[in-house]
Amino acid sequence: MFFALFYKKLLLLQNILIRITVVVRYKFKAVSLLLLTFSVCMLCSCASSHKKLLKSDDNEAKYEAAVKAYNQGDYYKANQLFDNLLLYFRGRDKAEDVSLYYAKSLMGGKDYFSAGYQFENFVRWFPYSPKAEEALYYCAYCKFKESPEYYLDQTLTVESIKAFEDYIDKYPESPRVQQANECLDELRMKLIKKDYTNAYNYYKVGQYQAAHVALKEFISRYADQTQYRQDAMYYIVLADYHYAYGSVPEKQKERWTTMILDYEKYQALFENFTDKAKTDDLKKKYEYAKAQVGMN
Repeated sequence: MFFALFYKKLLLLQNILIRITVVVRYKFKAVSLLLLTFSVCMLCSCASSHKKLLKSDDNEAKYEAAVKAYNQGDYYKANQLFDNLLLYFRGRDKAEDVSLYYAKSLMGGKDYFSAGYQFENFVRWFPYSPKAEEALYYCAYCKFKESPEYYLDQTLTVESIKAFEDYIDKYPESPRVQQANECLDELRMKLIKKDYTNAYNYYKVGQYQAAHVALKEFISRYADQTQYRQDAMYYIVLADYHYAYGSVPEKQKERWTTMILDYEKYQALFENFTDKAKTDDLKKKYEYAKAQVGMN
């Protein structure tokens, strides 16, 4: 009897807890839906007020809203408003600010192509402005951000290098010169990597004579560059070996001699900086080449 009564109370308590859980879940969903509805309404209200402001003739209010949006990181609204204000403020006291803010809001939104064009326009329209130095730097920087990976066309990379060099020549004392030089280093390394890869690809596809010529041209062009110099000289020796090995007998002696000379240059420069596997492999090929010309 006692256990039956206890069991009934237990079932009653369970039913009460289930009802409480259902009520709480319902209220939670209702609150969540209410908050979502409120957020959507707020967004619609903001979008509506933004559209009204764009259509408004109150250009001072637009300017204040645009600056506020820019400072808050809302670059989409900012560049819409500044774009809307460009024509009105042309020739007026805020013309420089509107033009520069417009370019910077485009840059903030990662539209580097359009931003670079607007910074270039600013320099052309306001060449004597104290802000022309900043605009010229960002013009180069936007080209830097547009510069593609090394294996693609490097026209923008070359343009960015020229723009940074012009900036440094014009403003050698600017605090941005250090940043400009860091960007230049990265851009130049991209060109160097592309040139090295193009030269190496001749070796990769078995065009050993072309590889020899291209890699030597690379070393000559970048005489002060050390990052790819060792690899370039390594593949020159390998290209020499394969080229001589596949040559007709009457040409082999001359080509084995070339390989021997290139190996000795490589060994003199990188004796202490080459991994053992490469050293052993090249040395075997070197000894083989010497045997072919009767130097052993």
